[in-house]
Amino acid sequence: MNAIGMHYGFWSHNWDEIEYAPLIEKVARLGFDVCEVASATFCTYSDEKLRELKRRADGHGLTFTYSIGLEREYDLASDDPAVRENGVRHVTEILRSMPKVGASILNGVSYAGWQAMPGHGITMEEKRRKEALALESLRRLMPIAEDNGVVYCCEVVNRFEQYLLNTAREGAAFVRQLESPSARVLLDTFHMNIEEDDLVQAILETGELLGHFHVGERNRRPPGSTNSLPWQDLANALKRIGYQGAVVMEPFVLMGGSIPYDIKVWRDLSEGASVPELDRMAGDACKFLRSLFA
Repeated sequence: MNAIGMHYGFWSHNWDEIEYAPLIEKVARLGFDVCEVASATFCTYSDEKLRELKRRADGHGLTFTYSIGLEREYDLASDDPAVRENGVRHVTEILRSMPKVGASILNGVSYAGWQAMPGHGITMEEKRRKEALALESLRRLMPIAEDNGVVYCCEVVNRFEQYLLNTAREGAAFVRQLESPSARVLLDTFHMNIEEDDLVQAILETGELLGHFHVGERNRRPPGSTNSLPWQDLANALKRIGYQGAVVMEPFVLMGGSIPYDIKVWRDLSEGASVPELDRMAGDACKFLRSLFA
């Protein structure tokens, strides 16, 4: 059975206000196996704090996965060599922190700047040039990922957040060029719903290159809350390709703060939910996912 996880941002308005000790307890209490955490935060923690967080997670039967959305100053596809170098240093720190908490999955916009968009329309030739810069950076990082036992997942996202990898086919072609056992694709049902012609076929074509899977409804509510996606078909497709990794929900429903601003949540998708009501939403979504992958 696939492990079921929750992204750290669900209950928060701001990226920098996450308190991980109570979050670990909550996520475990609600029935999850995985707590997805902020890689940029965890890599700044002392070894002592990382040991403490791992001890707490182990005590609750949880594992960590690392989420990343590279900021502009770490853009691995930047035209500025100094920015790319800065990005390689930053991601190296992240990768080396992961074994300290037993984390083996790094996922997200890990190959370029998240929302670092071109200032003008680009041709396919220009896109390939930027892709080559990203690949050059990632080829330096793959041996570090391999040495630290990390599966490096490049997330396919919608056209409004990035321009290099928008479809599963593009993601698979990109990671194949890295020729590393650590290089994999992250698919996300929210982004797939915008970009893919056929969600099931996208999973089947990705096949063994799928390293991580994010889930959420079309509007980023928790999975199963609107049933607007063909959930059973998606689960069946994952089973057909033999996917054994985690299924991690990444819902965003709150207004106000840096998280909703970056995610573009302009209305209260929680419908005024209290914290206990948000907990219930998350717990119900966890049960829904378990029923799909039972």
